[in-house]
Amino acid sequence: MTRIATAAAAQTALMDLMKAQRSVFESQQQLTTGKLYPDLKGAGHRAESISAAYGARDRAESYKFSAERVQGRMDMTAVALEKLTESATDLRVAMTTIDGTYIMDQVREAFDKARNALSTQYAGGYVFGGTRTDTDPVTANTLADLVAAPTAGDIFANSSRRPVAKLDDQLTLEVGVLADEVGTDIMAAFKRLAEFDAGPNGPLNGPLTDAQQTYLQGEIANVMTAFDRISDFVGQNGAQQSRVESMVKSQDQKADYLTSLIGDLEDADMAAAATRFQQAQTAVDVSARTFSVLSQVSLLPFLR
Repeated sequence: MTRIATAAAAQTALMDLMKAQRSVFESQQQLTTGKLYPDLKGAGHRAESISAAYGARDRAESYKFSAERVQGRMDMTAVALEKLTESATDLRVAMTTIDGTYIMDQVREAFDKARNALSTQYAGGYVFGGTRTDTDPVTANTLADLVAAPTAGDIFANSSRRPVAKLDDQLTLEVGVLADEVGTDIMAAFKRLAEFDAGPNGPLNGPLTDAQQTYLQGEIANVMTAFDRISDFVGQNGAQQSRVESMVKSQDQKADYLTSLIGDLEDADMAAAATRFQQAQTAVDVSARTFSVLSQVSLLPFLR
């Protein structure tokens, strides 16, 4: 005689219904969030890979941000060095004339241009200040202040250390140019000219004397030395700009790759999720009807 287990059949139908409902919930959640898993706990063996990929991407984006800040500082440094180069050029050209009044007017203008260039700021800090970014690296505001200083080097208040930027796990870079390194020679030239103007062979006013012309011809060589010094730093800054620009691109590409990898690990296939959702809904309907029928089945009519 075959035994009819009504309760067991109903229990099986109930389990099928619950399974189908869970499938509906999971596929609906994927359609809503676009993710395969609600959190890392649900990712199972993939959780470690997903977590590592997120960490690596965050580092890449952080390094990219750091490199972009350094790049901005270097771009501003390049502009300032160009102004400093113009100052040295203006000074040299003025010294080739024979009008002392014009020369001293140009000396004052060139000094102001050089001083302003060395006091350039970026993101609230002085680009030539080294690690001391909150203080103007040039303390002489006028040509008279420069003359009053014991030496040209005494007017600089920058630190002796350059800022350090970490641009990758394996790359730490010293960046920037120090005001005293790039500016001492040109400021020394301004100081000597101003002191000569105030000395026994001065002032430089009107047509030049023979002694004044001889002095200026000799001083032009010193200005050219200052110009060459500035040009050296222009080249160094340009080389670092190229390197940092390369790091920005590298970290950007790395972040994009890791974003794609994370997507492969945790993003849901929306078309597949929609299909699963429809199939799960159908399964719920079928399971619900089956459970309903079995719940109403009774053997009592057969036992009478």
